[in-house]
Amino acid sequence: MIKRTLTSLLVFFGVLSASASQVGVYCMMGSEGSQLYRDQNIRMEIALTLNGTAVLEVENLTDKVMYIDLARSFVWVNGASTSLIQPRMDSFEPEDRLLTIAPHGVNTIYAWEQLPLLLNPQMIYVGEPKSWGNTSKGRFLDTNKKFSKGDKRRYTRRTTPLALAADIEYRFTEDGEAEPRIKVSDYVESIKVESNMWVDKNGKLVNPRLFPHPCFAFRSGKTGGAVLGEALALTAAAGLIVLGAAVAPEVPASAW
Repeated sequence: MIKRTLTSLLVFFGVLSASASQVGVYCMMGSEGSQLYRDQNIRMEIALTLNGTAVLEVENLTDKVMYIDLARSFVWVNGASTSLIQPRMDSFEPEDRLLTIAPHGVNTIYAWEQLPLLLNPQMIYVGEPKSWGNTSKGRFLDTNKKFSKGDKRRYTRRTTPLALAADIEYRFTEDGEAEPRIKVSDYVESIKVESNMWVDKNGKLVNPRLFPHPCFAFRSGKTGGAVLGEALALTAAAGLIVLGAAVAPEVPASAW
């Protein structure tokens, strides 16, 4: 009886390890060219940092001061727009709406942080994050199957779980006529689930040169150590119960 029970616990531990073990989820951007705009006046680009943040970077290519009209410039996440002035202040004076960029200067004028949390929750459940070593493994909701090494998904602009875009207005005098509006966009083109060794627990890529396009990533599921600790604790507790039952004195059956 005891041997059979302990064997069952070991089988359970194996199943638990396989389902809960931590994986790396790698999200590749399309980067088909629309993420970058450049002319004789301005360069604007959506770029990814190593720690999983997308930034909107603007470079003034001229010898004149450039003014970005924040109140008339917008960013998008999956079709939902936000004015660039809103993340900076709740209320503002008219002069606050203009962001200056020095001649030949470069400014990061917006950042999309924690990109995994911006993935469409109707398509992907990323898990419950504790840092980025998620304590609960995520899953693709089309199959509702937990992330497993080798899982892949490819997307188009119409079907992507994450689309980013920006549209800005700028000028070269504070109250002068605006230049033509500038637009850039990018989207997640593919997602692959593999080993967690290429992304650290905070979502930073260990070696970005491994990826052909800009990529952000995160870990999902419990570490092997956490799974082992929980399983061993459960096994020990169950073993004590089984052992206690085996050595307990027999109680005479009731006459009733």
